[in-house]
Amino acid sequence: MVRVEQQKCAHKSSTTQDYSKTRLNRWRLLKEAQALLPDERVAFCKRRLQAPTVDILYSEKQQTAHYKGLMSCGSVWHCPICAAKISEHRRTELELAIARCKAAGGIVCFVTYTIAHTRQDNLATLLHSFLTARKKSRQGRKAQQIRRQFGILGTVSVREITWSEQNGWHPHCHELVFFEREIDAEAYANIARERWYNSAENEGLSMNEHGFQLDTANEAIASYIAKFGREPQKDYWGLASEMTKSHMKQGHNQEHLTPFAILARIAQGNDELKPIFQEYAQWFKGKHQLVWSAGLRTLLLEQSIEQADIDIAQEDIAGEETQDDLILLAKITREQWMSILRAEAQGHLLEIARLGNHQLVTSFIEGICVYNYSAYSLLVFSTKIVTTNDKIIDNPIHKPINISNTNEQYRDVSTNIHNILLSRINIAKQKAGNTPPPPLSLHRGKALHVLKNQTFS
Repeated sequence: MVRVEQQKCAHKSSTTQDYSKTRLNRWRLLKEAQALLPDERVAFCKRRLQAPTVDILYSEKQQTAHYKGLMSCGSVWHCPICAAKISEHRRTELELAIARCKAAGGIVCFVTYTIAHTRQDNLATLLHSFLTARKKSRQGRKAQQIRRQFGILGTVSVREITWSEQNGWHPHCHELVFFEREIDAEAYANIARERWYNSAENEGLSMNEHGFQLDTANEAIASYIAKFGREPQKDYWGLASEMTKSHMKQGHNQEHLTPFAILARIAQGNDELKPIFQEYAQWFKGKHQLVWSAGLRTLLLEQSIEQADIDIAQEDIAGEETQDDLILLAKITREQWMSILRAEAQGHLLEIARLGNHQLVTSFIEGICVYNYSAYSLLVFSTKIVTTNDKIIDNPIHKPINISNTNEQYRDVSTNIHNILLSRINIAKQKAGNTPPPPLSLHRGKALHVLKNQTFS
């Protein structure tokens, strides 16, 4: 029984670490995107202040944390941070639409449209021809007849693109087709495939037998599971995730790279890919991630107006949260924020904030701004303090604290307690043969909490 519990705890810890790495990876990719696109909004995303201070808000209900008072670019194509938030919102909408269609007796099919491509194809020309062919295949009297024949309620489509060294750009489109009743899927596929082939051919495009593929909607399409787009508390890459997060995946293999996978390669030193990402960013800028056919949102979601990407990215409240669910952990001054930016510690600070402990947040920022400690080492050791020393920290939720008011008395007490702790740690090290302690700042945060209950001589 004990072993089972230990295995569960180990699995939970491993999963938590994976999610943390995913979130930190987004910040790393954001840095690359900002360097590559200095004239776009993404260059200032999560950097430029829009308020006197940067607030760190914590949701005890969701166990998440986020910044308030910073600019958000709202680009689902350029920004890994905004893309994750926007895509999660869109995925929720899609899941609701699918559920309501099925509850009313309808079905949903998943269709993929693709074309042949080569390394010599120009992205602008290829994308224009592809989108024109898609548009024409849905227009005209014949298209209207098909909709009536099969009882099509509407469609939701998303543009996706990958790139490979061998074959260059590969634009394709995923589409959810909502039907009001059961259909002969094979009959529909034959008609739709022929129409797509003809439209593509008229635009000078060609394709093989995989140019049109139809599958019945399934909330567990395992072949599309990927790490980057997955969000916590989701154990599968469902149909809704495939539709909204396809551009975020790291690619099915190392040959076909999604845009953010290209960013990851650039971060690893593959500078030859920089023009590739910049070309993609140029031609996808401003395009909608999802395109709902006329009337479908109103029918299934009871709302005709789609929330803009920028509005979703700037939201302070997510899901079923309310303002009462949010706890203010810290208010960061402009000078302190500049120090955090120089240390590239924005993501690390949020990981600390997700623990819900304002003292750890304060100690982390002090370590960055005053003592110039490594953001990564501070993150690792402050997380260990909470997860392995619950008796000391006990992960309390405190009242809001303004770290700009941290006074000299706090610093003096912190330093004195650190010295006491250091001597005790050295004694313990000699006895147990352990490695040196974590950085000073976090021991100070830990020690201040101990100080409430103990007296040091």
